[in-house]
Amino acid sequence: MPEIDIAWNEGTVGDWDALFARVPRSTLLQSFAYGRAMGRTYGHVPRLGVIRREGRPIGVVQTLDRRIMKLFHDRQCHRGPLWLDGAVPDADTLEAVFRRLRRAVPRSPLGRASLLPELPAGAESEALLARCGFRKVGPGYQTVWFDLTRTEEAMRAGLARDWRKRLRGAEKAGLTLDVDWQANNLPWLMKQEHDQAQAKGFRPMTGPLAVRLRNAMVKGGSPNDGAVMVTALADGQPGRQPVACCLFLRHGAAATSQIGWASDAGRQAHAMRLVLWRGMQELKQRGVRVLDLGGINPEAAPGVTEFKLGTGGEVVETVGQYR
Repeated sequence: MPEIDIAWNEGTVGDWDALFARVPRSTLLQSFAYGRAMGRTYGHVPRLGVIRREGRPIGVVQTLDRRIMKLFHDRQCHRGPLWLDGAVPDADTLEAVFRRLRRAVPRSPLGRASLLPELPAGAESEALLARCGFRKVGPGYQTVWFDLTRTEEAMRAGLARDWRKRLRGAEKAGLTLDVDWQANNLPWLMKQEHDQAQAKGFRPMTGPLAVRLRNAMVKGGSPNDGAVMVTALADGQPGRQPVACCLFLRHGAAATSQIGWASDAGRQAHAMRLVLWRGMQELKQRGVRVLDLGGINPEAAPGVTEFKLGTGGEVVETVGQYR
């Protein structure tokens, strides 16, 4: 086994953010802004780890720890570890890293550990985690990654034919797009998200967490963080009315499409396609290299899944949730 260690909470947050920025496909849940927002909302304490092989950093990982009633210890590590410069380690190194993580999130009668590793689904990953002492308890995470390093022409050519046709229709629908890199109207969007979650039966991100996450990314975060709301407006009474909106969160070299909403009029005009397309261009101009489209669930949300697959992005599935 190679010599592996995880240095926890060493150096400054700036040092850790500089390493995080080297991860090509960083995940929102591993960003320090997310950890800080979870701390202020639910009392979690983020622990920032630098994974080192023979003394040199090769990856980063964040765990969130919380004590309940001063006795019960809740630890979670979701959508990590992440590897610097896209250099996924060899099998021996991966095993050494996850053995270290098992020590960092141990099982205990008075504790609960939750690991949702950013490892590909498959027998090899399952066997690795079993050897390291983890037990599978749930499915993995499925999402679509959209490459923003291509030209706009190449990005458009990669869209499914029907998706591209409806985007052209939305571009001709006379909609006005508002781009807000401060996400000032986020409380309004969270109200729409709450209402649509009740109607469709899913569990949304809470308003307080969303606002604190926006604040962490916009008002005091890393230079590589950010939040942008793109809203499509149509003529109405009075004035222009929002018909579709999406919140994008930037974390390092990547971003996540976190919340999307469309009214009946917006759906008829295919406004969400226009909102997503404009958001992609805005993020690309800011140097973001890849967009996580925010998860798919073919069984519970087939329409949303079809919409995201129509972008032509890369579909990925992680190995599962473990204890």
